[in-house]
Amino acid sequence: MSSNSGIQIPSRLPLLLTHEGVLLPGSTMRISVETARNMHLVKNRLLKGTSLKSTIIGVIPNTRDPEHDTEDLPTLHSIGTAGLAVQVVGSNWPKPHYTLLITGLCRFRVAQLLKEGPFPVAEVEQLDKLEQYTSPEEMSEAAGPEGELGELSKRFYQAAVQLVGMLDMSVPVVAKLRRLLDSLPRETLPDVLASMIHTSNKEKLQVLDAVSLEERFKKTLPLLTRQIEGLKLLQKTRKLRPDDNKRVLAVRKGGVLPGHQFSLDEEGEDEDGDDTAVLERKVKGANMPQPALRVCLKELKRLKKMPQSMPEYALTRNYLDLMVELPWSKSTTDCLDIHAARVLLDSDHYAMEKLKRRVLEYLAVRQLKSTLKGPILCFVGPPGVGKTSVGRSIARTLGREFHRIALGGVCDQSDIRGHRRTYVGSMPGRIINGLKTVGVNNPVFLLDEVDKLGKSLQGDPASALLEVLDPEQNHSFTDHYLNVAFDLSQVLFIATANSTATIPPALLDRMEVLQVQGYTQEEKVEIAHRHLIPHQLEQHGLTPQQLQIPQDTTQDIISKYTREAGVRSLERKIGAICRAVAVKVAEGHTVTKSEAAPAESTPQGAEHGGRKPAGEIVRNRHGYIILCTLPGAPSFPPVSTVTSHTFTLPVGCAVPGQKSADQCTMPSQT
Repeated sequence: MSSNSGIQIPSRLPLLLTHEGVLLPGSTMRISVETARNMHLVKNRLLKGTSLKSTIIGVIPNTRDPEHDTEDLPTLHSIGTAGLAVQVVGSNWPKPHYTLLITGLCRFRVAQLLKEGPFPVAEVEQLDKLEQYTSPEEMSEAAGPEGELGELSKRFYQAAVQLVGMLDMSVPVVAKLRRLLDSLPRETLPDVLASMIHTSNKEKLQVLDAVSLEERFKKTLPLLTRQIEGLKLLQKTRKLRPDDNKRVLAVRKGGVLPGHQFSLDEEGEDEDGDDTAVLERKVKGANMPQPALRVCLKELKRLKKMPQSMPEYALTRNYLDLMVELPWSKSTTDCLDIHAARVLLDSDHYAMEKLKRRVLEYLAVRQLKSTLKGPILCFVGPPGVGKTSVGRSIARTLGREFHRIALGGVCDQSDIRGHRRTYVGSMPGRIINGLKTVGVNNPVFLLDEVDKLGKSLQGDPASALLEVLDPEQNHSFTDHYLNVAFDLSQVLFIATANSTATIPPALLDRMEVLQVQGYTQEEKVEIAHRHLIPHQLEQHGLTPQQLQIPQDTTQDIISKYTREAGVRSLERKIGAICRAVAVKVAEGHTVTKSEAAPAESTPQGAEHGGRKPAGEIVRNRHGYIILCTLPGAPSFPPVSTVTSHTFTLPVGCAVPGQKSADQCTMPSQT
């Protein structure tokens, strides 16, 4: 590889064709290996070679459009760059894929193509001297201080110094670039700087084709001047703070990859200038309290001193990102119109007058006093009576964001208070995560199934809720992950439970308990016709003309098939009716004359006490009227079959409504 004329590259080089850019001498570039030709070159030459000569390949820009590229070898560009494969990264599973890190050495001209497969090999002619990159003291005489070339070299060096001077010298890569300007020979600067500044591949190709040094300076100097003018214009148009005047280029803190360009188009990204500066602006603009701000600035100071390769860098960055995203001072405006709130609550839920009255009372007090703390309510009642849906309606009434936290089966207190940042994979608790999700500091939080909290070796989550649900303490709630106080006093907490027996007394004492009674039969009929039947018709693709359920049929379903406090089973039975009608509608069912004759000849109610028999489907001129299509016998006997049995109570057992009760009657089913 060496001769009397200087360092020489091999006369025969395997060629790597790439669409990803133009490799210039003195720069480094990552190239993805995708085509079959390049894959053969990597496997047969780079991976199997054992000498330094086998790592030198020729990189030629592929000028063919990537979308119309074929397996045929395209017309080769006459000028290429000899490169040293510094690194080969990749694997063969699930399919072969490799990435090459190549450093450009010098230019060459393709003299003759020797073979095309499995990868192209060509005889090349070296155009540049490698000594200019390996021996800085051996400056080319052509770039001396005399003549036109010397004047071009001097102007180019001054422009390069001016460009680097506009950057932030506190960034290590910028300081390194400034030192390179003084240490590298002048004739290498056009290639090095052209690979760094924002240029197109076409412009880089023109620099590559500039074989003579004078032509290379003439091609690169306008690009450098354009970059400087763009920076000046950017500094005039952007309203930057004094400490950000020099952070105008996209510079990676860990170093500039020579194959990447400075970009003037990505000023909105997180990597605009120093990304820690962007994060610092977000921290100062989050309007967080002074204690939290001091902690964030302290962590930000530590972050600036950490290399990105440290594991703690990602942990600190995630912590600061969370602190910025929390709604320290963002809130929604409450809708305090009592009349509109009453209308909305009545349209969403039937009955439940006690809960509605409590919400209206809260709105009335808020009109009189704007600094009222959010109440801690607890809805206690049997399943299916609408405790969860009422919480969502309250949020709509107030115009607040709604977030539901399911506490059933939770047995780790870290779910409420979060994990300390010393643990691997630590994260904040559900309360802080919920605030981050809704984006405001006064939402409605529904703590669902608070009576089903568990307890384990990881702590008692019910005890962790004591601080959350105490109006005297939750103004300074401290999550273990944040380790700073967060104000929860504006949050409206609503807890739901089926029974208060399993709720710890200390937690129950902090909540205002509102009993939600089960629905009466008349209320269930109204709820079914106002809410359940229209909802099920919509869910099953039916129209009110295709299915009409009379109120007496709904009453039969309630009394004979669904005896419950809520309406969940009633909704399922109505869904079964809708599915039965959907089958007949899909089959195009029609009532024949023989089927309709008995119904017409028999007086209505003659055999079934005023109603048509259960299970009968009648088709009217609009569609189907179904009386009851539930299969099988009723799940519960009629009310008339309930009899009374007498049993004896122990001595001293008092029965409400009786002065002395040794005996009482208990209804039972026969």
